[in-house]
Amino acid sequence: MQEIFRLISDYPLAAIGVTFVVVVIIFFFFMRLVKIALILLIIAIAVGGYFYLRYPDDRPVNFGEALEKGKESLTKGRELLEKGKEVYDKGKEIVDKGKGALEKGIDKGKDATDEIGKIIGGEKGSKTR
Repeated sequence: MQEIFRLISDYPLAAIGVTFVVVVIIFFFFMRLVKIALILLIIAIAVGGYFYLRYPDDRPVNFGEALEKGKESLTKGRELLEKGKEVYDKGKEIVDKGKGALEKGIDKGKDATDEIGKIIGGEKGSKTR
């Protein structure tokens, strides 16, 4: 740490240059973030204005009513999410059962083809009907 302070005091012009470069990098980084935030704000205002002008009867009378509608929508969304998770889990179970049945069918098919091959080939010890 002392070495850094010594370098700064020995080479003030280099320290000023490094500081300037760091400040410029930070400035451009935050300007990009500010631009993105402004663009998103403009898009949100445009969409809100469109719905405000397009459907004036559907908008809430006051902020409290809008907040209540938002909470109701959020609750319904959570319920739908839970139902979706349940359906997904049930579907996963059905697929797993189907995979098991498929494996059993494949095994039975292999056994049957082996038996048919033994019968056709005339091997001794094969099961005949």
